[in-house]
Amino acid sequence: MGNEVIPSDFKRFVETFYAPVPRDESERIAMNFVDLVSLGSDRRQPLKVFFDQVMRFIFRQFGFSEIAIGLKDRNEEVWRYETAFGFTKEVEAKLFRTRYDRSDMYSQERFPNIKIGRVSELNVAEGLPEEETDKYDRPYRWHTKRQSPEEFLPGDFIDSWMLDEKKEIIGWIEVSGPKDRKQPPRSTVRWIELLACLSSEVVRCRRAEDDLVMRPRTPGPTTSPKA
Repeated sequence: MGNEVIPSDFKRFVETFYAPVPRDESERIAMNFVDLVSLGSDRRQPLKVFFDQVMRFIFRQFGFSEIAIGLKDRNEEVWRYETAFGFTKEVEAKLFRTRYDRSDMYSQERFPNIKIGRVSELNVAEGLPEEETDKYDRPYRWHTKRQSPEEFLPGDFIDSWMLDEKKEIIGWIEVSGPKDRKQPPRSTVRWIELLACLSSEVVRCRRAEDDLVMRPRTPGPTTSPKA
């Protein structure tokens, strides 16, 4: 009875107009993002599976050829890479062996950078510490002089931070090697920041659930049997 109220031609128009197949790039990005939200909320999927899809999303949509994601250790003041995409096996192994302390993560002097968003910083090749040069496939190219402000050099990279409720860094998304070798558009940085915010919520929820499972159960009050 209710369906008869809606004219069939109007119903067909609305269903066609709002068909789930994406019509442009913005719709495609939005739908892929929705899929990531669903994946992140699926507790059956390991965190690494979620991170891998985040990296593939960035690679496909924004054209970065090197992407890595890191997290803070839960038991000590150490940050390390958890997963990486687009690096050689040798460089990837070096990434996974790397450990950063608080001064590395928070010091402007250690890694000179330029703030480019609410939770994003551009780290420039000119200020990269020498010991970081082995984390790239062609470190010799760092000596290339920047020809224009728009150029994105080998050794440049963008970090977008995952923050907890106290604004402490619990992880980060790191991107480098844009295919066009230019500074990414503002919209790209905003999307990666959104991915970092989503990732931080996924990490926080997963860890909170793990803490709840691991928390020892407090015995309840005992009652005396009735006489």
